[in-house]
Amino acid sequence: MPLLLALKEDSMDNLDKRILEELQLDSRKSFTKIAQSIGVSTATVSDRVKKLTEKGIICGYTTTLNTSEIGMVTLISKIKIKQEYNIEEVGKEMAEIEASCCVHHVTGDFDLLVISKCIGHGKCGSIIEKFKEIAGVERVDSELVLKTLKEELNVKL
Repeated sequence: MPLLLALKEDSMDNLDKRILEELQLDSRKSFTKIAQSIGVSTATVSDRVKKLTEKGIICGYTTTLNTSEIGMVTLISKIKIKQEYNIEEVGKEMAEIEASCCVHHVTGDFDLLVISKCIGHGKCGSIIEKFKEIAGVERVDSELVLKTLKEELNVKL
């Protein structure tokens, strides 16, 4: 229950959460099948999904890849930004780098955490250099992931 208290009270109700759980399990699932699964009409599911999309809660639909199986390497970079620069502006530039998958403004000794996917180990160095070239970057500390034990983007609502 504490997680539910942390959610924005007006952002969605239990029906919305059930629809989102179904979509997270299989985003290809038809509205008809979702409706049957949760006991509402197809029109209700369609309307709710449209509203959740308009609110920005649903941002898109995607396929999850096992990137290591296609030769990609995960690079985790911690970025320290010079004090006179805007962290979010620098973060937006980091996000424009094609290999960047996630850019987070974080607490601690560093300001940004960037997760990138590189085609082989050799490309990671050039990604790090691109980070260093961005105005405002003071320091980049990067690690390569040896093995991913869990990578789950679905959330429990």
